[in-house]
Amino acid sequence: MTVEERLKTRLKKVPGVTETDLAEWVAESVAESGFTEEENPNAVLYLALAIAYETIAGDAARYFSYVDGEESVDKSMIFANYMKMAAQARKQYRGYLRGRGASQTHLRRADESKRVSDCDEDSAGTP
Repeated sequence: MTVEERLKTRLKKVPGVTETDLAEWVAESVAESGFTEEENPNAVLYLALAIAYETIAGDAARYFSYVDGEESVDKSMIFANYMKMAAQARKQYRGYLRGRGASQTHLRRADESKRVSDCDEDSAGTP
């Protein structure tokens, strides 16, 4: 599956996204990242996805909130939601940029001494 096809799959339910938009976002991603689709397809995908979300958010910034008696319409959070998704896509892009897709967490060593607050009362504060 090409990057453009993968991008299309992710954005297929977003109204107004065209084939031209998809091609432009992938081309911008390739230009910005310096990678080709063959060298690092996941990095290109996540950067194109971030660019897509930012573009869609820019269009959604004009949305509004409206209340009239019992009827209310609130589309004001659409911009913020797309920007959150763009930030997450950029975070995933940075992971692939460093050569790994998954994030890492590190646990404290098991043989490190406990903090005083972790000790039970019988040990009088000594680890």
